[in-house]
Amino acid sequence: MENLAMQRALQTGDALSVLTEGIELPSGMYQLRRFIEGKDYCDPKRERWIWSIGKRYSDNAILAATDSRFYNDRNHDCLFLR
Repeated sequence: MENLAMQRALQTGDALSVLTEGIELPSGMYQLRRFIEGKDYCDPKRERWIWSIGKRYSDNAILAATDSRFYNDRNHDCLFLR
């Protein structure tokens, strides 16, 4: 892994992998089984940080994205914004 900050955050538990915490969706987003407050999230395979996590109002699915799409989205409760 080239991103040493990400590697260190994963090793110390400050960050969680979306690949471990859930699954990658065809849309490029990730569906998580849970959200843990106070943790950072990343995709270590692609070495990309997660920028927003939202809980969809219609079915309570927890979705993560590498952009800020869940901020001010009326269909999601934004749980995390980097």
